Amino acid sequence: MFFAKASIYKQIPCLFFVALVTSTCADYTQNTDIQIAQATQGVAENVVFPKNVGVIDVTAPEYGAIPNDGKDDTEAIQKALSRFPGQGRIIYLPNGVYDISNSLHWPSGERNRSNYKYTTLQGQSRDRVIIRLQDQSPLFQDSSKPRPVISTGFDPDLDPNSEDFKASLVAQRFANSVRNLTIKVGKNNPGAEGLNFVANNQGAVRSVKIISEDKKGTTGLALTHGELGPLLIEDVEIVGFDYGVRTNNGINGITMQNITVRDQNFAGILNNGQAMSLEGFNSINSVSAIINGFDPKKRLHLGGTLTLVNAKLIGRDRAQKLPAISSVGFIYARNVTSSGYKNILLNKTANKIVKGSSLDEYTSHPSTSQLASPSKSLQLPIKQFPKLKWDNPQKWVSVEKFGAIGDDDKDDTAAFQAAIDSGATTVVVPGGKGTFIIDGSLRLRGKLERFISTGAALKGKGEIVADKGSKSTLIIENFIVRYGSKLMWKNIANRTVVYRSILQLNLESNSTGDLFIDDATMQKLRFLNPAQNIWARQLNPEGDSETNVVNNGAKLWILGLKTEKGKIKIDTTNKGFTEVLGGLIYAAGRQDPKEPLFRIVNASAAFVGVADTYFDQDTYQIWVEETRGSKTKKLTRDKVLDRMAGNGRVLLLYTGFEKLPR
Repeated sequence: MFFAKASIYKQIPCLFFVALVTSTCADYTQNTDIQIAQATQGVAENVVFPKNVGVIDVTAPEYGAIPNDGKDDTEAIQKALSRFPGQGRIIYLPNGVYDISNSLHWPSGERNRSNYKYTTLQGQSRDRVIIRLQDQSPLFQDSSKPRPVISTGFDPDLDPNSEDFKASLVAQRFANSVRNLTIKVGKNNPGAEGLNFVANNQGAVRSVKIISEDKKGTTGLALTHGELGPLLIEDVEIVGFDYGVRTNNGINGITMQNITVRDQNFAGILNNGQAMSLEGFNSINSVSAIINGFDPKKRLHLGGTLTLVNAKLIGRDRAQKLPAISSVGFIYARNVTSSGYKNILLNKTANKIVKGSSLDEYTSHPSTSQLASPSKSLQLPIKQFPKLKWDNPQKWVSVEKFGAIGDDDKDDTAAFQAAIDSGATTVVVPGGKGTFIIDGSLRLRGKLERFISTGAALKGKGEIVADKGSKSTLIIENFIVRYGSKLMWKNIANRTVVYRSILQLNLESNSTGDLFIDDATMQKLRFLNPAQNIWARQLNPEGDSETNVVNNGAKLWILGLKTEKGKIKIDTTNKGFTEVLGGLIYAAGRQDPKEPLFRIVNASAAFVGVADTYFDQDTYQIWVEETRGSKTKKLTRDKVLDRMAGNGRVLLLYTGFEKLPR
């Protein structure tokens, strides 16, 4: 298994990077309140929950956080976090400034069962909820031992040699999220990390700002602790620090969309080993925007695989001597522009400088095809994921009002249906009330616009059907379906439907409406209507009993795929289109040597930046099986690029289609 035992980048003297970034260890004193452009234009979220739906408000008397009073709120927020280990609870911060003096960390709970998982830190709004570390905090002074202001995957005070710390490195930290808030690391805290984020299988950082007020600190967003991912980073802005974003592990994949970094000291993003899928990236910097796979000792990549689409890289000051992107790993780049840099890309793998200020479509290694195909990707249209204005909490309806009772072993379908048919636009399933059972056919219809859980779990043998309704968009979010449950999700709505932050989304869609799947795990997906368009990001299918994803004629776009176990992962047929932009195949379990990873039958597909890793001497021997008419060809493992990490390989760009879609 490959992942760095200790980051080689924890403390590197500035002179080490002179050739790469020509940086001096300058102390930036520029105004830290400069407003940076929104990564996307969308709905400004103001998230307010009704009372009695299981949300934990840190300002409640039993916790005692008081925003805007200038007093230390560390103990109060930590008390709320620590009280509910592994229970799927939302820890909520109303608008205001919360002053802290020490790290906030996820609850430890019982080792491997409840520690550092199923916890969400939720602010009311990104710009008006501020968690601020006090200036010159004694615990955040040593840059050789970075300390996170917020840690979702471990307790920073644990002994690194303890069994508890070793357990925190394993990929068991499911469904963690940080949403709608700003983190400020104060001034004169050179050892601070803004957010050390860890999630596995499902989890996200959404609508978050991370700011170093004097540009000091090691990393804004550290994705560095143990086996990390798959996870989603969405709508995040990072100001200052040595690095905006940093990784150092070879597994399990990171999906990022709409990211802005600025004013870093060493690099905007340092990707050391991860399979990173990044769409919508802005960098304003005097240093390189991205360093991909840089190993300062061997100058070899350690499996770093970057899929970069739609980026704008703006260089300032000494950036004119630097490349916008420096890479010794694998890189696919499309629609990338730069200004103010010497060159747009330095490809150290091939010792090649890519001059100019734009990359229409670039691969660091040759593309692959089995049957006659264009040498470029499908370039399916990219559509932003919908957001809706949040309802007044007084208008929400809870399923409990209509008789649903968690953990009573009785079918709750009728109560859920009554809540949905009540005319409310938001229906909530409250957290902290146990598991609810759906054995019948639950129809999401009428005026329903948002169907949300605040930490509740579901099980049953029934179905939840996104049905026709009077609202143009339906968002379904934050559900946990108990493992082993036979509960199915179905979509027949013929309107826009969004599935967001869901564990066990076994879905069959036969709709013509736009479909979005966001940060979800499942065993199977079935897209059965050729008229449908699907956008998915941070998709994690892991089934081993049948083909995981079936695309029967639809247009399917995926940003960030991660998967485990055997069976065909994506089967594209009936003139369908599938485009995968980045991902990791963790080949755990048995793989039938006769079954391909991807199959294309009289259809079109492109696979970009797909890496794999395995440790049990059993992995996919056929990566792509493609059929056109009477011809069938197979791309075998020995023809795929060597990744140099986790016994892995990389399919940097596979094209399997006759012509680009209209």
